[in-house]
Amino acid sequence: MKEYKLVYLNKGLKISREKDLEQAQEMINEYVAEGWELQQIVSPSDMIGALLGLFYKEK
Repeated sequence: MKEYKLVYLNKGLKISREKDLEQAQEMINEYVAEGWELQQIVSPSDMIGALLGLFYKEK
């Protein structure tokens, strides 16, 4: 059975897209270190630049 988790990868407002991507990469690495696997990155069309990560791990 798989457990899923949806996570905001870039919380807060950043001045540049580069900073958003850096924060997203750090968050991905943290979850992977905890045993989660990244399945997909989603960028909703909310016009604020949010990035969501869909993670899963086997139970």
